[in-house]
Amino acid sequence: MKKYKYLTALFMGSMLALSVGITANANVKTYNQKGAALIGGTAKTFVNNKSYARIPNYSYGAGNDYYASHTYQTKPEFYQANGGNFRRNAKTKYFLPVTHKVSGDMSNPQSVAQTPDGHYAYVMYSAIDGGQSNIVRFDLNKLKALGVDTTHMDELRRGLNSNPQTQSAVKFGPKFNTGHAQSLAYNYKTGQLWFVRMAVATHKPTLVQVSRATLTPTKQIHFKFSSHYQINNELAFDKHGNVYTYVKYLGNKHSAGSIAIFKGTIKGNKVKFKAIKQGIKNGPGQHTQGMSYNPKSNRLYFISDGEITSVPVNKLGHLKNHDVRTTRFNTNREFEGLSFTNNGKGLILINRGAELLEIDNF
Repeated sequence: MKKYKYLTALFMGSMLALSVGITANANVKTYNQKGAALIGGTAKTFVNNKSYARIPNYSYGAGNDYYASHTYQTKPEFYQANGGNFRRNAKTKYFLPVTHKVSGDMSNPQSVAQTPDGHYAYVMYSAIDGGQSNIVRFDLNKLKALGVDTTHMDELRRGLNSNPQTQSAVKFGPKFNTGHAQSLAYNYKTGQLWFVRMAVATHKPTLVQVSRATLTPTKQIHFKFSSHYQINNELAFDKHGNVYTYVKYLGNKHSAGSIAIFKGTIKGNKVKFKAIKQGIKNGPGQHTQGMSYNPKSNRLYFISDGEITSVPVNKLGHLKNHDVRTTRFNTNREFEGLSFTNNGKGLILINRGAELLEIDNF
């Protein structure tokens, strides 16, 4: 739609010197870990929380006028909780670009990570059919100052295309093998960015560290997760630097499937995990779409389409039913990720078109 066509143009001028085909892997330190990373067995019991998932499968849709324009949305979305035991609402905060001269197709973002102060948001895009993609850093402070959100639409139509300040607010990283790119996560203790590179669930993934300055990989650890479990494309860190992932079992007509949670550490060039002995009987939604951590509430979040479940970290292994919070939103959009600042402000990443929705006290 014409209100947001300015986004494509204003993002084009910032990275003209970048080579589209760059692999960004020349200086990556690679380590091959021996033995299985999972050393702590399996989940034995499951907290019997209520299922709020929509069964049968989620019916995907798009935002206002997205299909008509094939570019940008122009009307903020408001998603009210219409299910679950923890009612919270989310509203569009930023419309994101869906195409760019250097990055190409940006309509398929897969994960988001924020700095704890809310200054930067890092959005990772999926490599399609074995190709390459990249990470884009958005300076949210600059975008807010320039009105590049959903609250100053009239101002944004007035010739910002050539504004160097606006162009400097967005940094496009070079292309590299991102895999499905669903797991970009911020380590709240070290300030590092990490993701798990894979195309589909696997016993043998690669854990990748990314430079926040260059938006390129700096280290990768090839490892075997477990003979019993295939790791999925989820990753989160808490404020102590512990790393988490989870797997979701297949659902049925009564439940979207149970969740097994794993807690681990990354020390030097090795990663280790142990299974939390208690899982969650009813996970959110049909498909896993990410994982997150809120440093204010000290909770872990399990993201699915239109539905998010969270649990307190300090009660992992001995959860009660009331500890498990689930919010089901009145939407059929595809959720792609969630990230939090130190004060608990959350951004939910969705596509069709790409945008960030703000949620608070979550």
